[in-house]
Amino acid sequence: MPVPPGDLLRELRQDGYSFHAIAQFVRVSLARVSRGLPEHPELVRPIAATALVLFVLQFIAALVLSSQVDRRVGVSYLVSSSLLLLFASFWVLTHVGLLLGYRDGQRVIRMPIPIAITMLRFVSIPAIVLLIHEQRWTAVVWLFAASAFTDILDGVLARALHVETRVGALLDPLTDVAFNASVFIVLAQSGVVPWWVTGLMLARYALLVGGTVYLYLFYGPVRIQPTLFGKLAGVLTSVLLGFLLLGLSSWSEATRHRLKEVFDVGLGVMGLATIIQVVSIGLANRNAKPEPLEEAERPSKIVGDVRWPRS
Repeated sequence: MPVPPGDLLRELRQDGYSFHAIAQFVRVSLARVSRGLPEHPELVRPIAATALVLFVLQFIAALVLSSQVDRRVGVSYLVSSSLLLLFASFWVLTHVGLLLGYRDGQRVIRMPIPIAITMLRFVSIPAIVLLIHEQRWTAVVWLFAASAFTDILDGVLARALHVETRVGALLDPLTDVAFNASVFIVLAQSGVVPWWVTGLMLARYALLVGGTVYLYLFYGPVRIQPTLFGKLAGVLTSVLLGFLLLGLSSWSEATRHRLKEVFDVGLGVMGLATIIQVVSIGLANRNAKPEPLEEAERPSKIVGDVRWPRS
């Protein structure tokens, strides 16, 4: 009889994360993953078909980059995005058991469109990184806007089509973190954004993801809920970054030089404010009583902030 994940984590904490307990956790987790595909063979074909469609889109994008930018850029994009596609497809295939609608509890029997859109955004990361490196700012603006649009679209479609799944609840925020972190790193490498701003943003993402994992492992399952401040901070950060990229594509050199520091300070303040809030809420959650397991395991987006403890 399979061991519930909550029991495994409970045993890990009780044994003080000993080597034996960790080995047992890994063994049982891998066994659970290996059982997923034989139990849900009907999902293999739609996942593979989705990966094939995405590869065709990547190939077309690589041809465009080769002809409009440089052959080296096109080849680099095709190789790097194909590796990301393989990783994402393999992850979804090995976690098909999470393709369960958490609102109605119904098993998803086909590849949800919102997850395919999220995977498309994931494999577009190398494109925006390469375009920023080549300083093709007009193309960067369009790709950044398309990414922001698909980030909204996948959530809207998931709710409208009633296909909100645990896979989507994990893949979507992790894609957001990977996309934004990659953009800030390459902007810093290109000298567009100072490293201290990028460092603050990376610290924010590390605290959101790492803090959630820490609370989950050491204090039990944590229910993640977006807060109004977290949503506004994320939106404002994206807007500031979008305007900065737009300015790089359209402003004169003099205007760009005058306004760049304003955007740097604005992004830095937003990053610092969200770090302080995430740390405060994380400390509060560490001291809060854990929610019942069946409620706490209901997924939601990591890109928000962990809940305030109930009074």
